[in-house]
Amino acid sequence: MRVLSINPHKLYEGCLQASIAHGVAVGMYPELSYEHSWDGINYSVNNSEGCRGTITFDSQYIIAVFRDDSIADCDANALDFFKDAPQEVIQLAQSEALQYVLLDVNDQTKPVISAAFWGTWERLYSHQSESELMQNSRYILREHLLPREEAAQKWSEYYKLGKKQNKLIDSLLQRKMDAGTASVELTRKDMRALRGDVEECLTSLREINIIPLKR
Repeated sequence: MRVLSINPHKLYEGCLQASIAHGVAVGMYPELSYEHSWDGINYSVNNSEGCRGTITFDSQYIIAVFRDDSIADCDANALDFFKDAPQEVIQLAQSEALQYVLLDVNDQTKPVISAAFWGTWERLYSHQSESELMQNSRYILREHLLPREEAAQKWSEYYKLGKKQNKLIDSLLQRKMDAGTASVELTRKDMRALRGDVEECLTSLREINIIPLKR
């Protein structure tokens, strides 16, 4: 079992930043709506190239699982990736993160993964080396782990965003980090920065409790 250099709090911030960038941009690219999503405490990402992952951000534990379809062993036991993890982590992985990587294998529905890590808000662990972990998850978290400004530039380039959209993403991220679990309201100015199918944007942003201003 190895200690990872990934900072849990930076990882969470990076997932929020990716989700907010997606939420602001998805109205222009509704066909990419599946790439980033939240379901309660579970953040899911799909790179459109055969790799997906889900990270569970529990109040105590963080659990991440990934499947690169090109290398994942369907016959392997996903729980082997959590050997020596606390029983609470294993139970949480079974009830949360692993539910998002299920496949039908020989008439049996089971989780299939190629990489995983777990830990607390203080420290993360994996049975894979950090380089192996990144390779076996197709570097799907690369942008999520960048410093905030570098990540902002990457998402801006990916979605071809304008200045107003970039400013909105920065503002929403800071407001969301400050608000914690409380809701963040979109002002009229915020709404004017959204482009394309605004309802698509709002659907995505609501998943992280960013909602239109109440009238």
